Amino acid sequence: MMVNDILFQTHLNYQIDANTPQDEDDSISMKDISQIDLHHCLFADFLKVLSFMRDNNPDMDYSDFSIDAIKPAGFVEDMAYDFVELTDYAKHTAITIGNMALFSDLQKISSAIESFNLNANDGDASEKIGNVYSFNDYDNYEIKDNSAIFQEIGSCVVGGGNDEAIKLTASFHGSSTIERPIISIRSYSLSTNMYLTNQDIIDITGIYKPNASIMEVFAYLSYYDYKHDAYNQSFDKLLIGGDVTIDNLDDMYAKSYDLSAF
Repeated sequence: MMVNDILFQTHLNYQIDANTPQDEDDSISMKDISQIDLHHCLFADFLKVLSFMRDNNPDMDYSDFSIDAIKPAGFVEDMAYDFVELTDYAKHTAITIGNMALFSDLQKISSAIESFNLNANDGDASEKIGNVYSFNDYDNYEIKDNSAIFQEIGSCVVGGGNDEAIKLTASFHGSSTIERPIISIRSYSLSTNMYLTNQDIIDITGIYKPNASIMEVFAYLSYYDYKHDAYNQSFDKLLIGGDVTIDNLDDMYAKSYDLSAF
C-alpha cells in the first residue's frame, strides 16, 4: 500500500492498556529481532524493535504515544505495514500541524530505525531520504497560527533554477520566552510574491540534536546567532562549507544534520 494513500491519524488520547501482556522484553536481544523487516512487518514487531532500541539507547527517550501516532488510519493489528515510510509521513504531518514536540520524538524514532537497520543488516542498510507528502486533512487537527510578525533573526533562500525559489524567515513566535525560545519560520515564494500556507513552529529546547531536520537547524542557528549578536552567520557557513546541500524546500524537511557540536 502506498503511504500517500494512507491518512495519518494522531491518537491524542492514547493510553497504554494496563492489561496488555508485557512479554518478557527484558530478555530480548538484537539476535531475536534482527530478522524483522521494518519495511514490511506487524506493529507488534515494530514496537518490539523500538522498545529494544529505546532500552539500550538513553538518548532515544521517545514516548509510547509517539510510537502509536505512526499507526495509519484504519490500522489493523495483524496487517503488515511499511513503518519506515509511515514514520517519514508522520514526521511531515507533525510539521504541517505545528506539533514540533511530536516531530522531535519522531526524529528520535527515525534514528532508532536507522541504527537498527545498520546493526541488523551489518551496515548494508540503504540510506533512504524520506519523501515529503502533501497533507490535506486539516479539519481534524489544530493548526498553529500566529499572524503577528516579530523581530527577524534569520533568513535564507532555498531553490532557484528548476526549483521554486523560497525565502525562509525566522522570527520569535508569540509564545516564545527567554527560558523557552520558540521560533516561527515563514516561507515566502519569490516567484509569486506570496507567503506559503505552512508555518513551522520550532521549540529550540525540544530539538533532537543528533538528528535535526535542516529546518530545525536553520531555526537553531538563527537563534544561536541572535544570542551572539550575529545574523545568518552560522547557517550560511554550514551551506557555504558544503556540510549540507539544499536544492528545494522539501530538502529542509527530508535531510538532517547532527547539531550536537552546538
